[in-house]
Amino acid sequence: MTEIEETLRRTFGEAAGQAPRLPDLLPERLERIHRRRRRRSRVVLAAAAAVLVAGGTVAVVRGGDTITAVPATQARTRAERPAAPVEQVWPDAVRKIPAKGPGAAPWRPVTLIDERTLLMAASSGFERAAAVYAYDLGSGTEREIAAVPEPEGTVAFASGFAVGSGHVAWWTATKDSVAHFWAAPLDGGTARIVADQPLGPVDDGSGIDGLAAAGDEIVFSLNAGGVFTVPLGGGTVKPVEGGAGMHLLAWPWIGTPGARSEPGGTGFARIRNAETGETRTAVTHPGEELHQCGVTVCVGRSSDGRTFFRHRDGSSQKDVPGSGYQGRTPAQDRFYASAYGDAAPEGVGLYDLDTGRSGDLGIQAKGRSVSLPTFDTTGRFLSYLAGDELHLIDLTEIR
Repeated sequence: MTEIEETLRRTFGEAAGQAPRLPDLLPERLERIHRRRRRRSRVVLAAAAAVLVAGGTVAVVRGGDTITAVPATQARTRAERPAAPVEQVWPDAVRKIPAKGPGAAPWRPVTLIDERTLLMAASSGFERAAAVYAYDLGSGTEREIAAVPEPEGTVAFASGFAVGSGHVAWWTATKDSVAHFWAAPLDGGTARIVADQPLGPVDDGSGIDGLAAAGDEIVFSLNAGGVFTVPLGGGTVKPVEGGAGMHLLAWPWIGTPGARSEPGGTGFARIRNAETGETRTAVTHPGEELHQCGVTVCVGRSSDGRTFFRHRDGSSQKDVPGSGYQGRTPAQDRFYASAYGDAAPEGVGLYDLDTGRSGDLGIQAKGRSVSLPTFDTTGRFLSYLAGDELHLIDLTEIR
């Protein structure tokens, strides 16, 4: 089952008791859509897409690498409207950059290269990256790093961008069920394939579910399980010791089950430090469901339907109002974004678990759906489109 299928399945299940009865043939039509989606490998979407179901009962939004499920009802659990815009609440954290890069191509922030430089991916069309750039946050200037090749037969476009040891790395996959790992020097140059990895049949959803750059190596894991490394300069793919059946969380942490856990399972309930051997297991209590865990914090739902965040060891639990639940743990272990509103979502706020403060991001709902911002791969900043600008919130600037 693909990530979007699993998100839809869980969200439909939670909303079933509140939704009007679906037309008899709608489930069959949805299943046909799902089967078509299964024939496509996981991709990075440059722009968010919204799907409304059952007259607005559920909206599913995807931005960057995150799928966001936003129930359009359940007003009793929606977050409170922030009292002020985010620029007023945390002025030092807000940055604004053009929404389009060189050649007027839409682009999106991917991750940080260093403290003042963003890695940007420019789009060549829906789901496709044409090139990667270094964007200087201080001067507002950009520099092309490399074009992103698209070999004949590509079915999974450039995804999983990561930076390390003077290189940017990513992966693609072709219809022969092979993943290709690419690297390009950050100083500029030509991207090249450094290794290939056979996958399962394309239509079973097999692919890469995590990629990182660690030292002089690319670290990755498979949807089917297994963590591996390959030199950034090219070489042989090697399994990580103790990584069989595991998935990459945040190197050196690996765990099981992966983010696409089976129904009722907890993503990364058990994790292991691949360098030190330390292990951690999430604490659960009767009647509750843990959805997903990070290295430190888990997100779940209590027996009475309340969403919460808490530490893996069961401590420091905090209830989280908001039907804009993203199925992800809080960035920096304290920040999350949620829809707010009464009968339907009206906008999106950024909420700080530590201080209780919040800021309105200025994202307006469209009908009964709303798009949530995208968090970067490091969890340092979030971004979203606002007119002809990209707004960036640097979470490390919030005290």
